[in-house]
Amino acid sequence: MKKIFQILLLFILLIGFSNNCNAQTISEIISESPLDKSSTIAVSIKDTDSGKTIYEYNEKKLLHPASTLKVFTALPALEALGEKYTFKTIFYTYNNDLYLKLGADPFLTSENLKQCIKEIKAQGYKSFKNIYIDDSIIDNVEWGVGWMWDDGTNSLMQKFSAYNIDNNTINLTITKNSNGITITPSSSYSLPVLNTVKAGNKNDLYTVRHDWISPDIVCVSGTISGNSNIKVPINNMKRYFENRLFNYLDRSNIKIENKTCLNKKVPENAKKVSMSAHFASTTMGNILKSSDNRCAETLAKVAGGVKYNTTGNLADQINLFYDFWNENGVDTSGIIISDASGISRNNLITADFMTNALNKLFNIYGADKMKSILAQPGEGTMAQRMLNHRGSLYLKTGTLSNISGITGYVITENGKTYSVAILIQNFIYPMSQIKIFENQLLETIEKM
Repeated sequence: MKKIFQILLLFILLIGFSNNCNAQTISEIISESPLDKSSTIAVSIKDTDSGKTIYEYNEKKLLHPASTLKVFTALPALEALGEKYTFKTIFYTYNNDLYLKLGADPFLTSENLKQCIKEIKAQGYKSFKNIYIDDSIIDNVEWGVGWMWDDGTNSLMQKFSAYNIDNNTINLTITKNSNGITITPSSSYSLPVLNTVKAGNKNDLYTVRHDWISPDIVCVSGTISGNSNIKVPINNMKRYFENRLFNYLDRSNIKIENKTCLNKKVPENAKKVSMSAHFASTTMGNILKSSDNRCAETLAKVAGGVKYNTTGNLADQINLFYDFWNENGVDTSGIIISDASGISRNNLITADFMTNALNKLFNIYGADKMKSILAQPGEGTMAQRMLNHRGSLYLKTGTLSNISGITGYVITENGKTYSVAILIQNFIYPMSQIKIFENQLLETIEKM
């Protein structure tokens, strides 16, 4: 018996020694990196079972989370809505008027809208006096607080509102032919485009809006060697939505006497005639694997409105965040949240909070659930990273100018599951080098 005890003690000591060695390796990787001299690095590693801290460095420093924040806003939002919640776009009729109740559906497309109009036509409706739109599900603030004004033509940072449709972007086709270079929008929506594209030996295009001159005009510049496509965020979402709506009504020969959409809530006795719906739970893949900012912001704002029984707004989506974590015993002291996607430069978070929150999520939802919604190597934003580590890493990345982060779960070679948060900011090196540095840390953690 004594010999068995000695063997067990030796085994425990060896595991402890191995962890200490790998912790020392992490410290060496950090201290030997030029990042540690000119930038800020924060690391926190905790055991998901015991909650024990395995390693920490600058874990209490408030830093920008970038898109890693989505893990900690999306799940509380979906919890508030419930797994079966659906974003609904519903058409009603009342006293020869057509009513449209918007659900801020981030998956709504023009094709969905077209199908709804077809269903209305099939029921024998040929004309309406007025169209009323109820857009009260969320407020009319279409961009996040602390977002950068010059991201207005970044197709990954679209506006979001009750009028979500077509990914909130328009596709521009740039064609080089004998008549020169032409730019054609993907829809009949009148999008003013200033074309300064020139012929060149490669496709190198960029877009910009000069908001101080004319926010509606999109300036397309750069060079083109052959046909190309570029996505541009819709600047006036309400106008675009109404354009699509009237377009399909006209195609279906449904006449509208007053072709001006007025805002009005649906009467209690109105008759539902058509609907498009998508499950809110579907957003998890978009948000946590593909890092969809529009889905993250819409989900959080709608959830805030549902939880507090009001029109969704920024204040309530932030209250939802704090209420969820405080109710689940995770300390949010000092944490500053300004949006749900992590784009805002006003967000401040600590690596310590992140691993505490990850441990709590692991305990609430279980290993299988958390692994299924985070990106493995080969998926989403991890599509080209650490491909030989699939099955060991379940992560959410975050990237902004001079800011990078990664968080989630690492399964070690010994079968342990660790919650991990790595935040790096204020660096002057190429982003590719920062990702290599993160990979080194993850590989070392995997061997702990």
